[in-house]
Amino acid sequence: MTMEKLDDSHAQVLRQMCDAVGLPHDRALEEDVFVGFFQSFRPDGRGVHGVFEGLSEAADLHERLTELFEVAGDDRRPQGGRDAYFVVRQPAPMAPALVEAAGRQWIKRLGHLAETLGHDEAGETLAQVENIRVLEGIPPKHPKLDHDKTNLLRLLKDQAPLWLENLDLEANNVRDTRMEIADSLRASYYFINCDAMLRDYLMWPLYRAQIPIAEPLEPYFQLWKHGVKWRVYQEHQVDLYLPR
Repeated sequence: MTMEKLDDSHAQVLRQMCDAVGLPHDRALEEDVFVGFFQSFRPDGRGVHGVFEGLSEAADLHERLTELFEVAGDDRRPQGGRDAYFVVRQPAPMAPALVEAAGRQWIKRLGHLAETLGHDEAGETLAQVENIRVLEGIPPKHPKLDHDKTNLLRLLKDQAPLWLENLDLEANNVRDTRMEIADSLRASYYFINCDAMLRDYLMWPLYRAQIPIAEPLEPYFQLWKHGVKWRVYQEHQVDLYLPR
């Protein structure tokens, strides 16, 4: 695949990304060339504006990135050094009741997304989540061994991150330009925080036309930007940890 064979809007986005970080256009299709792309614009993100110019989704994509930079753009660590990823170091407080409500919305909407995309078993598993428990402090780590993990944990960590990634690049035998653009941008968005759900929230405007449902990951982003961590140790329960 060469730049000349891409749809005009796809090629334009890649050229604008190259221009933003001083890369020659002929490198745009190299594997992982844009890993760390968004880190180039810390702390305020100003240089990223205009990258998506020409797309109807540009304003929405930039609005999400603006909020990302507002809450986690400063990469300086308190003890010195710099963060490789976007980390929310001073999250605004969030009331426990709002944390619980956001957690329930996240699981409910994720279940709707699963059903919409034909992942019926995953949708049923998410519908069976009964408890959203709000705790405080540093959460314990998830188990490392697969046989120690619950089905719900495997779904959230291993399956759900692939749903949008594996969407067909064609719709009704026509190449879907937005899906092709998303495919090109996925690595750069993922390495913002190595968090697939954060990635998919920030990229959702590119999927919206193909999946016309209530936005599934906005509640997740609300939890993330307030420093809330999630853990799953039981099949029908999600634990949400507020930062101290």
